Parts: sequence; structure tokens; C-alpha cells
Amino acid sequence: MYYPAALPKQITVSGLQIEYFDEGQGQVVLYLHSSEGPNPDLEVVKALTKTNRVVMPALPGFGISEAASFIRTVDDMSYVGLDLIEALDLTDVTVLGSSLGGWLAVEVATKASPRIARLVLDNPLGLRFATDPMVREFPDIYQDLPSQWSAFFSASEPMDGRDWPSVERDIALRAARNREMFVKVGWSPYLHNPKLAGRIHRATVPALVLWGDQDKLASHDYAQSYAAALPDASLEVIAGAGHFAFLDKPEAVASAVLAFSGNKQNA
Repeated sequence: MYYPAALPKQITVSGLQIEYFDEGQGQVVLYLHSSEGPNPDLEVVKALTKTNRVVMPALPGFGISEAASFIRTVDDMSYVGLDLIEALDLTDVTVLGSSLGGWLAVEVATKASPRIARLVLDNPLGLRFATDPMVREFPDIYQDLPSQWSAFFSASEPMDGRDWPSVERDIALRAARNREMFVKVGWSPYLHNPKLAGRIHRATVPALVLWGDQDKLASHDYAQSYAAALPDASLEVIAGAGHFAFLDKPEAVASAVLAFSGNKQNA
């Protein structure tokens, strides 16, 4: 997996100090990161900044962004996202969310901000469709060591090969905070918000759900059900990508964002 990196800017929103990346010009893409945290060196970010302004915050508790006792769920985080959009005066925003960030993107969209124009959901989490409580919607990643998680997330990097004792302290701290916060908001209820199913009809902006055909965390049926649950959504399959399509196939994700937002320039 990739190393988390420092973000160049900071802003106070919702009473919290939040670090964020903000580069490029053109239509705004608000990129909500995965459980691995933000990284401005991702190829998908580099591709999008060629033609768009990309804003990528470190969510509360991730990177070095402040955590708070009032943020216990992804839904709680959504209000910080709304405050950030307003604080930076972003308009006509394409919200790109990957995995955990896709879940957050939908939570934000249910609040019906007029500043949000569309959603691109890269293998989103957040919903449960199985009606039998004994049936798992997702495999239990928390029964494995964090070093094994990438086997669920990436089609190209089956293990986390980082030699943590030799990793710089700042990088190790960011990675530890990222995983700690992911467990905090994702453990119980497991990788979903039971209330979101009753609110998702409020996410009325056009949406594109991306699904990697090598995804070992969420099935194709799950992705289809997710797209069907949204009022105005379609599904696009990305060949050769795992759950982290942004990592396995960054060019395909960037191209999908540009096409869906009406920007036909090459990624």
C-alpha cells in the first residue's frame, strides 16, 4: 500500500484543525479518501489536477487532522465535509469518494447541499442489503492483522510490505491514526450506517458507482444494489481493479470522473 503523506494546507472547520490538499484549476473535484488516508502523490490525484481543481482533506482523525469526541461515525464526519465545502466556497462540486470516502460522499449528499453537483463513488461502503442478520455483507477484515488488509483492498498489492520499524516516525504516526480512525467509525455497525438506507433517497444528484471486478470486499451484486438505491445512479465496472480501484486503475477512475463531470479531456 502507499505511504500517507503530509498535506500542504490547514483550515479550521467545525472547530477542528483540518489539513488539506488544494491544487489545480477548473471544475472542483472534492476527493474523499479511503481508510488508508489522504495522499497527494496518488496517480489519480495527479491525473485529475491536470484539468481540475482537486481538494482533498484529511478527514477528522486521519493524517494529522484533529479528532473530536463528537465524531464517532461517518455520518458525523459528513457535517465537517459540508462545513469545508462552505468554508472554501466550493460550487458545482464533483465529489469523488473511494471506499470509506464513497460512503462519506453519500452521507454528505443526503444533506442536500446545493454546492454538490454530482457523485463518483469508487467502490463505496456504507449500506447493508442482506436481510438475514446472520449473513455477512462483507468479510470480517478486523479478524486479520492490518498488514493483511490489503489483500481485501488491492488487486495488485496483496500484502502490506512496509517495514514499520524503519518507517519515518511521522509517516508511521499518520498510518496508525488512519487505521485507528477507520476502526472507530467502521467497526460497529460494521462498515455501514443502518440509518443511511432510509435517507439515501435524499442524495438526488447524479451519481456514478464504480466497481472493480477483482473486489474482494464488496460483491458485484452489492455494487448493483448500491446504484439501484440511489435516485439517479449508474454502475460502471473497472476491469482488473480491486476494492481500491483508485490505486489499481487510477487512469480508469480519473477518466470516469472527467467523463461523468462533462470534462472530456484525457486523464
